Amino acid sequence: MKGLFPAILVLNLACFPSIPAHASDAVEVPAGPFVMGDDADPDAAPRRELTLERFYIDSDETSNAEFAARFPRHAYPAGLDFHPATGMTWDEAREYCEQTGKRLPTEAEWEKAARGTDGGIYPWGNQAPKNPPHPYFSGLVTRRVGFQKYDVSPYGARGMAGSVWEWTADANRDGKKIARGGLWNLHLDYEHARAFEKIFAVPDRRFPFMGFRCARSD
Repeated sequence: MKGLFPAILVLNLACFPSIPAHASDAVEVPAGPFVMGDDADPDAAPRRELTLERFYIDSDETSNAEFAARFPRHAYPAGLDFHPATGMTWDEAREYCEQTGKRLPTEAEWEKAARGTDGGIYPWGNQAPKNPPHPYFSGLVTRRVGFQKYDVSPYGARGMAGSVWEWTADANRDGKKIARGGLWNLHLDYEHARAFEKIFAVPDRRFPFMGFRCARSD
């Protein structure tokens, strides 16, 4: 894993009525094989082919308004109803998904939803954007869910390379939960997460850069 830290900066932006507000719209990820992992990353190795059944994953992260509707103690700044919810424990994220008839995605499901079937480095392909990501795409508060115009996966899932990091259902051997898909912070120089990259987080901690999206099977 990189010796970097997830981004944790704050930016309060105005709402944009034309941008999707909710994560409840799911995209379909068809059954079949895909390429998972990368040999150059010790945490992601080996690069291999896996096959998954069809599943559905939320097009965006769960928003503050959605999460607070089921967890009223969830506090967030005024005007940020439709920004990604952050600061919940892994159990709270899991419980939210279960209450909505869904579940947390496995990390294999998350990765396939992010990179498609051909093993692309980023959701949009293998080429990193010419301009580095602005820190408002990840941190204590991000832009409104669905705002990213280029960070869209082959299946239509948004914000999987540069919004908040996201809890998944899986854990490593030390019991830390696996999270995917935020920004790396290299001393205030930011970099998109590659589709195979991950961090390991203590499940009962509340991180200002950690959110989630839900998935479901047929």
